[in-house]
Amino acid sequence: MKSKQLYSTKQIWKIILSIFALIIIGLSLWYTNHLAKKIQDEERLRVKLWSETVKKQAQLINLTNQTFDQLRAEESNNIQDWAFALKESSREQNDYTFIYSFLSKTNNIPKILEYVDLKSGKRDVTFSGNDLPYNREDFESKEEFNDSVRTFLQTWDSLNTPIKIPNTAVQFQMLHYGNSKLFEELKNKQQSLISSFENELIANSSSIPILYVDSATNEIRRTINIPQEKIKDSATVAATITQLSSENPRIEVSFGGENKGYIYYAESTLLKQLRFYPWVQLIIILLFLMVSYFLFSTFRKAEQNQVWAGMAKETAHQLGTPLSSLMAWLEIIKADGVPDSSIQEMNKDILRLNTITDRFSKIGSEVKTTEENIFSEVEKSIDYLRSRVSKQVDLSVVGSQQAVAKINASLFEWVIENITKNAIDAIQGKKGSIKFVVSENEKKVILDISDSGKGIPSANFKSIFNPGFSTKERGWGLGLSLVKRIVEEQLKGKIYVLSSKIDHGTTFRITLKK
Repeated sequence: MKSKQLYSTKQIWKIILSIFALIIIGLSLWYTNHLAKKIQDEERLRVKLWSETVKKQAQLINLTNQTFDQLRAEESNNIQDWAFALKESSREQNDYTFIYSFLSKTNNIPKILEYVDLKSGKRDVTFSGNDLPYNREDFESKEEFNDSVRTFLQTWDSLNTPIKIPNTAVQFQMLHYGNSKLFEELKNKQQSLISSFENELIANSSSIPILYVDSATNEIRRTINIPQEKIKDSATVAATITQLSSENPRIEVSFGGENKGYIYYAESTLLKQLRFYPWVQLIIILLFLMVSYFLFSTFRKAEQNQVWAGMAKETAHQLGTPLSSLMAWLEIIKADGVPDSSIQEMNKDILRLNTITDRFSKIGSEVKTTEENIFSEVEKSIDYLRSRVSKQVDLSVVGSQQAVAKINASLFEWVIENITKNAIDAIQGKKGSIKFVVSENEKKVILDISDSGKGIPSANFKSIFNPGFSTKERGWGLGLSLVKRIVEEQLKGKIYVLSSKIDHGTTFRITLKK
């Protein structure tokens, strides 16, 4: 029972160590997720604070836009008044002071007058004003000069609709005007603020993936820490936006009117790596433990094999001397006239001892295997045991009588004897049976050994083959361990508990290569 307690204690320690390992892993994962959560909260807070700053910038831009619109409306009204004053100045007046006051109101607005005269039957165009971009003397002809000025005026006309000032039925003027210097300065300031916002986006993003999209055109205004392949076409852009939106809600930034954009962002690469780090660490540790366990198991197994082989060979050596002496004494007894029947039985036991010595000498060594009839070998083994076990135990062999496998007969006989003795012990002196069933398939010969003993708990199916494991008061736990070593390491087969039921018996299965 001591060996059973030893294995129970071993199992308890395994469970304790496993629980301890799980606690360590759980604490590691919890702490890493705790750190990741803190970093995530900090990133979100940083994006939130930054977005508030952006909104303040947007409010400033909105204010600039309002001023911008007011200035545009005021300049438009002034230029309309200027056109009206220009028209009135062509009429005869007693006092031109009021008219000149209107004309002077728009000195800061660039203007060019286009005179169109149809008197001669053809269209005669003349441009005049202080804001002409070209001089007439720079061109060979008036037509070239006019074409160049028209090209220049296309930019102004796209911003402000020219005003037609009729003089007579065949003569009129077109007033072309651009934006004032103040207007342009304000516009540049607006662009500067927007650019400042985009630069702020870069400066505060750190390693956070950010996508800034114009809401009106769906055009990407800025990307940060996003691979090019994720925004190479409309499909990938849509997929990227969907992915970013699933991680964090988008931030809307308005610059007044329809001029607004959306900020999409995700967790930083560092945060994602931190989330995966404990799992990677866990896999590395598990791989290290598996390799270490495999190496230590291999070394321990090799060491055990050497101990087994050394003990077996030493046992065979120690048995050799008294065995030789017994054979000599048997010859002396023959000469003293002892009955032949007694001498034959003694001779059987001496031959048995010789067989046992031969078996021990083969443990841990390369053994020669030959093709043998398994049914016959099992019959031979139990014939020796029948006269030496209780008459209450019935031993029988059934099944395929032609099954042949490669075995070492001496070691195979030892396997049968050990399993049979364990089965007899399991019957515990009661009436019972041990049945050997031989069968075969295309590749293997199968031997099932069933007894009617007390059975084995399912938790011990593997443990019973471990050295030192025994349920007997004075058992050493070496019989089935030796059986497993012979079957699997020297006969290249397999042995395991096929089935067992408490108080109903156990079935062992041995498979051997044909």
